[in-house]
Amino acid sequence: MSKTLLSLVLIAPILTGFTGCAAAALGVGAGVLISQEMMDNNIYVGQLNSDVNKVWSSAKTTLSHASLKPIDVDNEVRTATAEVDGAKVTINVETYDLNRSLLKVTAKKYGVNNGEIAEMMFNKIVGDLEHP
Repeated sequence: MSKTLLSLVLIAPILTGFTGCAAAALGVGAGVLISQEMMDNNIYVGQLNSDVNKVWSSAKTTLSHASLKPIDVDNEVRTATAEVDGAKVTINVETYDLNRSLLKVTAKKYGVNNGEIAEMMFNKIVGDLEHP
C-alpha cells in the first residue's frame, strides 16, 4: 500500500469524526445548551450559549423556586446552595467565553452523591433559560 493511500486510510476516520462534531455543534448552537457531561456521579456540567449574568440570575431563581428554604448565595464566585428534596444542591456559574457560560450542579443527600437530583436541577435551570 502506498504511503499516500495509507495516510488517507488512517486520517479518514479522524476527519469524519471532526465533521460529525462540527455538525453536532452547529445543530445545537441554536439552543441554549451547547454540551453537557456528567462528572463523578453527582456533578452535571454544561456549556450554555448565554451570557453569564443571565445564566446566574436564572439559576438562582430556579434554585429558589425548587427549595422550601432560603438559598445561600455568594455572588462574587456565583455559587448558590439550597436544600431540594432533602438534598444539598450547589450550583456554580462561570464565564466560559464571550456570551457563553459554564453551569455546574452538584447534589448530596444524606452525605452521599445524588445524581438524580443534580440532573433534575440541571435540567430545570436549562429549561427555564430556554423558556423563560
